[in-house]
Amino acid sequence: MTDSTLWSDIIGQKDAIDKIISAIHSGEPGHAWLFTGPRGVGKWTTAKTMAAALNCEEGGCGRCLSCGKVLHEIHPDVFLIEPEGNFILVDQIRQLLQSIPLKNFEGRTKVIMIGEADRMTAEAANILLKTLEEPPQDVAFILVSSNPEAILPTIMSRCRMVQFKPLPANEMISFLANKYSLSYDEAILATKLSGGILGIAISFATSPIKKERRKMVLKVIQDIDRFDLAKLTFIAEDFVSEIKKSLNELKEKHKKEFAELKVQLNLGDIPVQAKRRIEQRQKRELSREEHQGFEEILNTLVSWYRDVILLKEAGRQDLLTNQDCILAIREHIDLLTSENVYECLQIIEETKQQLRFNVNMQLAFETMLFKIHDVLSVQNSYHSY
Repeated sequence: MTDSTLWSDIIGQKDAIDKIISAIHSGEPGHAWLFTGPRGVGKWTTAKTMAAALNCEEGGCGRCLSCGKVLHEIHPDVFLIEPEGNFILVDQIRQLLQSIPLKNFEGRTKVIMIGEADRMTAEAANILLKTLEEPPQDVAFILVSSNPEAILPTIMSRCRMVQFKPLPANEMISFLANKYSLSYDEAILATKLSGGILGIAISFATSPIKKERRKMVLKVIQDIDRFDLAKLTFIAEDFVSEIKKSLNELKEKHKKEFAELKVQLNLGDIPVQAKRRIEQRQKRELSREEHQGFEEILNTLVSWYRDVILLKEAGRQDLLTNQDCILAIREHIDLLTSENVYECLQIIEETKQQLRFNVNMQLAFETMLFKIHDVLSVQNSYHSY
C-alpha cells in the first residue's frame, strides 16, 4: 500500500486498492477494469483516484494540478458518464468513443469512467464491446457497477474485476468516531443505519438535517394509526419537504464550489468546457441526493418495523438498529402482530421498487402511508373487541 494521500483516503478496501496499485506499478495497468460491490463503499472514489494516479507524476498525490482536475471531474483527458434518466444511452457511448482517437490535451493516459455500467442499453453495450475487443493504447476504461450480473458477459470477460466489500462494523465505528469526533453511541448508530455502507454512514453522521429527518419519520411511524387520512396527506408533504432541505443544502454547497475551485487550482477563470462539466456533475448530484432522500426515509421505516419484529420474535435487543428507541420499540411489540409487521414491510418494499421509475414522491408517500394506516387500523379494531 502506498502512502499517497488519495489512496490513503479510501477506507476499508485494502485488498482492492493493493490489486490496483500493483497493476499500476507494474507498468501494465490494463485497458479495462470493472469495480463491483454495494453502493457507497468507495468504487467511484477509487475510480477517480485511479484516473488521477495514471496521470500524476507521483501516482496520485492529491496535491498537483492534474489530481485536482480529476477530483473535480474537469480533467480534459478523463471522461465520466452516468445514466441519463434510467439508462446509459447509445449516443452517450458514441460521443465518448469519438474522443479516443484525439491527442491527449495534457495527461499521459486517457481514462474513460462509466458509472452504473449495468444500465447501458443493449446497443450502447455492444458498441462499447467493439472498442474493448480492440483496445487503443494509453486508454483505460473503468466500469463501476453495483449489479454486475446485468453487464454483458463478453464485456466482463475483457475487464479486470475488483470486488469492493462493505466495511466491517468495528472498523467503521472506529473511523467515524475518530474522523468526525462522534461519541461511541453516535458512531454505532450511524454504522447500524448505514447497512455497512461507509458513504451512507458519513452522510448521516455529518448532516444535522438527516438526523432530524430520521427523528421525524420515526415519530410519525409510531403514531400513524392515530392519524386520519387528511393528516397523512400533510405528513407525505412533510416527507417531501424534508428531502428538499437536503437538496437546498447541496445547492448552497454547489454555489461555493466555483469560487473555491479558482483558488484551489489557481485559475483566473474556469474554462467554459470545464464549467459545463461541473454543472452537469452538480445536476447528477442533485438527482442522486433526491433519490437517496426518498430511499433514506423508506429505509428508516424499514428499520423500525424490522426492530419490532426482531425484538418480538427473537428478543435480541443487541441486534436492533434504532438503539436510541428501545423503549418505544418495546411498547409496540405487544401492539402489533407479526403478520401486520410483515404486511407493512411489504408495503414499504413495494414503494422502494418505484425508485426505479420517475415516481411522484408525494403520491408514492401518500399511497404507502394510507396502506400502512389501513393495516394498523384493522389491527386496532380487532384489539378493541
